[in-house]
Amino acid sequence: MNFEQELKNKKLKITPQRMAILKEIEINGHICIEDLYEKIKKYHPYTSLATIYKNITVLCDYGVLCEVKIPGYKQRYELNTNKHIHVVCEKCGKLEDLYIDLYDFKQTCKSISGYDLKNLSAVFSGICPKCSQIKQNSISFDLKNDKERKSIFLG
Repeated sequence: MNFEQELKNKKLKITPQRMAILKEIEINGHICIEDLYEKIKKYHPYTSLATIYKNITVLCDYGVLCEVKIPGYKQRYELNTNKHIHVVCEKCGKLEDLYIDLYDFKQTCKSISGYDLKNLSAVFSGICPKCSQIKQNSISFDLKNDKERKSIFLG
């Protein structure tokens, strides 16, 4: 994505802080402000947390960024790209984009609720494949330890 052109199109000033914010979000995907600040201050040490907050607010207001609200987690931010929903792992907190046919989903919600729907924001939660694998491995490991304990106990 050409961030300079995007900012020009939105009639926003191109500043080193805005460019750094956009580049970090492009690299890291969904990120909370505190993590973003820690990354940016490594190469822009005089940038304050307040500056990051102010710029995030402006970039969201102009539609360059989107805020992702997930119950039980800090708000995260992402580039405003193609419409999608999110899926979050309940164990590790990993957040991923899920691209599905949102038109049918929105129409179903509209017909059930009767609302004239404008925006769609949805977050599914579950256990990611990596955490599922860890859980399965720990269960089989526990079973193995139980057998070892029994064989030691039984002698």
